[in-house]
Amino acid sequence: SGKWLAANPVPSDRTTWGSFEMLGEYSLAVQKQIVEAAAAAKSADGTVEQKIGDIYALGNDEAKLNADGINPAKPLLAEVNALTDPASISKYLRDSFAKGNQSVFAFGPGEDFKDAKNVIAYAFQDGLSLPEKAYYLEPQYQDKRDAFVAHVERMLVMAGVEASAAKAQAATVLSFETRLAKASLSPIELRNPANQYNFVSIADADKASPNFSWSQFFAAEGLKDVKGFSLSQPKFFAEMDKMIADTPTADWKAYLTYQTINGAAPFMSDAVANERFDFYGKTMRGQKEQKPRWKRVLDSVNANMGEALGQIY
Repeated sequence: SGKWLAANPVPSDRTTWGSFEMLGEYSLAVQKQIVEAAAAAKSADGTVEQKIGDIYALGNDEAKLNADGINPAKPLLAEVNALTDPASISKYLRDSFAKGNQSVFAFGPGEDFKDAKNVIAYAFQDGLSLPEKAYYLEPQYQDKRDAFVAHVERMLVMAGVEASAAKAQAATVLSFETRLAKASLSPIELRNPANQYNFVSIADADKASPNFSWSQFFAAEGLKDVKGFSLSQPKFFAEMDKMIADTPTADWKAYLTYQTINGAAPFMSDAVANERFDFYGKTMRGQKEQKPRWKRVLDSVNANMGEALGQIY
């Protein structure tokens, strides 16, 4: 394959290249024509064309995004900054999930492992910014941890944290996530289906988490008469519950501030988006250049309105 590899280098905005990636590029080019036409069509409000066209046009308006800076994220950052105690942290997490913003753990539907005719809710370990627990604990990843702390410091400054405080807060974020990592299962352990399924009643879940009410969480989600759900990694959620009670609120605020600005970064100004890419793209994945904005916006359209785009396609 030497001659082929020499004649077909990996594009600078990708980390792998082959026939499927080539087909993907062709498909993106076709989709680009479709969404650009939708953006220019001025379709009636509420139509699929209008929604997709508006998202695509807004996402590609670099002048507006760069002028806005972090302003679009300020209301979310203000919610984090308003935290005062464990009760407010629990409420923040409940409210965030109800809005579709997930922090610390993952939550969503899936087929019941023991009765595939039913769909149940799953709460699953999450909350780590690095790929998995080994990156927090093993010596060979020290350089990645150092790069992560430097990245978090820069992101916190962009989020409005004083430069004099950002360095210490970045170290706090690593410490916070390391505690979550120690309570997390490794990818190998998660291969065991038994480690992905732990069906409990809401009442039993509440007993296991005195600082985080699952009954209130489900109420915030608008879910009623739920018999139970899978609290999939009990050790992780027990540690999360302890952290709500014994971790200083300031540490939670540092962690959630980073999570908030990092989650918003792909949709914001070039400065914020590029900082995120420099760490996750270049440092962690070896990607030389970030995808052009139109590809990133199209990725977002596919992720959030993929079936709607398929209707037009």
